[in-house]
Amino acid sequence: MASIQSIAVQVPHPVRMPVSRALWRVDRGEDGLLVVRGVDTPEPEPADWRDRLSWFIRNIPGVELTGAKRYDPQGHVHSLGEFVIHPKGFHHHGKGTDHECYRFPEECDTIAGGVALVDTKAFDAVEGDAILEKLGPLGMLGLGLAIRRRGGRVLACPQAAVTDTFSPPLSEQKYRAAFIEYFGFDWVAPDLKLVRQQHAGGGLLWNAHFHAGMMPFEKYDQRGGLCWDGYKTTEVFRQRAHQLASLVAHYTLPPNGVGGQVLDVGSGDGLFTHLFARAGCSVIGIDPEPTGVATATRMCASHQYPESQRPQFRVGNAYAIPFDDAAAACVSLFDVIEHLDNPIGALNEISRVLKPGGHFICVTPSWQYGASSDPAYHGFEFNEEEFVRLINAARGMTVVTTGKIKGVYRDLVVIARKSS
Repeated sequence: MASIQSIAVQVPHPVRMPVSRALWRVDRGEDGLLVVRGVDTPEPEPADWRDRLSWFIRNIPGVELTGAKRYDPQGHVHSLGEFVIHPKGFHHHGKGTDHECYRFPEECDTIAGGVALVDTKAFDAVEGDAILEKLGPLGMLGLGLAIRRRGGRVLACPQAAVTDTFSPPLSEQKYRAAFIEYFGFDWVAPDLKLVRQQHAGGGLLWNAHFHAGMMPFEKYDQRGGLCWDGYKTTEVFRQRAHQLASLVAHYTLPPNGVGGQVLDVGSGDGLFTHLFARAGCSVIGIDPEPTGVATATRMCASHQYPESQRPQFRVGNAYAIPFDDAAAACVSLFDVIEHLDNPIGALNEISRVLKPGGHFICVTPSWQYGASSDPAYHGFEFNEEEFVRLINAARGMTVVTTGKIKGVYRDLVVIARKSS
């Protein structure tokens, strides 16, 4: 397999010292480094892969674990490292992209599978053998995070590659509980507010992109009633808006919905709240920006609504929705989740205010390699697998339907139901 650069460091031949465990094998070398791999993982490429991975540990300050790029049998990227302490929760970085993508090393939270090269002192300092044993299929993932927690760095390096599609299983509750006991948070979808409190000043919060805070959200001050303008002037935007509004009405009003209040969380300039009301829903829009609430109130003032169901608007945010438990028949979150710094916290709050049997409808632009729908304001974007996994991780929510809006748009649509 072609590489970007030639990296060759001569190291002593490793001494193989297998450790008995179901999933992982540890081979200790005489050079102060050891290899951790899945017991069924094939040999990486090229032949000098160990030298290539060791180069980064020996030459990049703080690096204590490096992992090989992982491919699926069709040659698509399965992972160039994993993220866990991330707004999207656990995900394989770069999954599904063409094999040529990601030709440079990427710093990541951890390595979840395949083959990793580890500094022996760091491995022993975090009691790596015990982590691999205790966490089972989450063992390598936990090992990388433990090294991170003590201040080490983790790199995924395409200079070595292996065919491996292992992903930690979501259904292993025994090991999920063991992980929470060990780290204090869930590996699938950590509540980042709690993680920042628990691990302030520690190595797990290394990624300033997601933990240093956003710049002020000035979108409404800068752009005014942007959605209303698009609705008036652009047919494809208007079609998209009507399609999404019809979904909310379908899953709110009987016979498909439980009937009652709709909460439009992140209502912005109020266009969708307006359309929900026009479709016959009783709806309240909630937005953290007073400018957005003022714009929405002004834009809706001159419109007529059926049965006097004029939409209302309140200042509030997705992490503290100003309603009682089980107050809403349906909650919408349109073009919002990609802005949030702690989505699982918002999803748990949305679940709280939903009635049993009520529906949550979420729309977000789908992730594409190397680009963003709105680089000024989007902190991240999802692929469908990541989107569904995160919403299913929210308390009491189960995804029942997924869809896509294609053409000019590339939206992911997920509909979840609150358990009865």
